[in-house]
Amino acid sequence: MTALFWLPAAFRALATALLVVSASALAEAVGPFWGALVASLPVSAGPTYVFLSMQHDAGFVSASALASLAANAAAGLFLIVYGLLAARMAGWKTLAVALASWFAACLTIRQVEWSPIGACAVNSVVYGAGFRLLSAARRAPMAVVVMKRHWLELPGRAIAVAGFVTLVVATSSLLGAAATGIAAVFPVSLISLIVILRRRMGAAAVAAFTANALRPMLGFGASLLALHLVSAVWGATPGLLSALSVSLAWSVLLLLLRPRTGRRAS
Repeated sequence: MTALFWLPAAFRALATALLVVSASALAEAVGPFWGALVASLPVSAGPTYVFLSMQHDAGFVSASALASLAANAAAGLFLIVYGLLAARMAGWKTLAVALASWFAACLTIRQVEWSPIGACAVNSVVYGAGFRLLSAARRAPMAVVVMKRHWLELPGRAIAVAGFVTLVVATSSLLGAAATGIAAVFPVSLISLIVILRRRMGAAAVAAFTANALRPMLGFGASLLALHLVSAVWGATPGLLSALSVSLAWSVLLLLLRPRTGRRAS
């Protein structure tokens, strides 16, 4: 019996649900900078890789992390497309176009045999373009929340993310390392937040949210790079710890640099 089954599915779902509920509730209560910082935490990819490390060896985790790093550029494209179209199209149409761009990018990414340098390069290009294209939206203030949260919103979001994590881990052996890595960073948490924030706060607020998520998501890519490199040499557990350290260090760096970028985005 593999290590995956040492933990019941119910426990995996509960652990992931607690993470996503905590992160999403805080994200909705603060401005676009803070909300994006919290929302970009690896609330789905993190647990996914923890459970993958229980089921597979370090080589599989390392290879999956490299594919995830390349696919992080697709997540950046998703945010850019949504941010550019949020004020011009209905919510469901904007989400459909942004998701289509993510899938198209991932299909292309799947065809490439990535190196760490190549994956970092494509992330730099995509996120660099996003910083320019969404610079105005990033500084737009978020509206005050006036709608009450439906009691099903947070449980529904938690169930969606927990179910997704369980599905990715359960099918990882069939998918293979590269496809698993791409699936692991499907932006399920960002999508759930976008849907709810748009309904509660409007298109301009969601555009600001997606624009502010670019910098934290770039740091998430750095944590995936650490996971790939460290796991390949020292094993999955040191790789996971390194990825967590990079993610936290990046968040602290963004907080330290925030006064220099101005406080209009808060």
